[in-house]
Amino acid sequence: MQQEFWMRKLSPSKFKWISEVYYKDLWDVVSYDLENVRIRYSGANDAKAYAIGWDNRIHGEFVPGAESWVNLSFLRTHERLLGIQHKERSLEQPDGKDINDVPRPTDQFMALSIFFQDYLPQNKNFKMHIQINLASGLPYGLKGANTVYRNDQSLKAYHRVDIGFSMQLWDRSKRMQKPNSFFRFCKQAWISAEVFNLLKVKNEASISWIRTLYNYQFAIPNYLSSQRLNLRLRLDF
Repeated sequence: MQQEFWMRKLSPSKFKWISEVYYKDLWDVVSYDLENVRIRYSGANDAKAYAIGWDNRIHGEFVPGAESWVNLSFLRTHERLLGIQHKERSLEQPDGKDINDVPRPTDQFMALSIFFQDYLPQNKNFKMHIQINLASGLPYGLKGANTVYRNDQSLKAYHRVDIGFSMQLWDRSKRMQKPNSFFRFCKQAWISAEVFNLLKVKNEASISWIRTLYNYQFAIPNYLSSQRLNLRLRLDF
């Protein structure tokens, strides 16, 4: 579904909303587990699954010539291993509560992404952009015992903010202003500086399992990259 609408208090331009609802019924599914960054497949068509979701995207220009957008998605994808009665832990029932299905490793309930860009009112050659990403944590289960109580744990929620600044060094349409520019061989030239993970958030990427001499297992999170500075030169031909 697509729909155009106005937000006259924010922008003179139209915005477009794109929305999609989907459902997929899956059978003969090959189940798998995640171990750190390794994917371990069962090697058999041993599961049934389904996926249902709703994707939304709104994009437009708050300022002319600088597109911004918002993506919002909801997802539920569960599976059931054949011949297994899945359970979830319950304080009222020491042996666990019977359930019909369990989360798949990709079951991420919500994901939100916002991108906004702007430029100086008197000089469009200087731009700024900011991107915000929020997402629910992915599920995981106990290594070596991830069948009955399957994927009943979850990573922490993901959140990250990136910011960037860019300057146009050359535009062929304005070559009369800089006829001897070093970049006159291309259409446009931009230089930019970006700060990834501005807030230095320690987002979890996966889990490593450590087993002790007494046969206890401990979940140790693996983290994604911390704050990074990225410098980039872009040439358009």
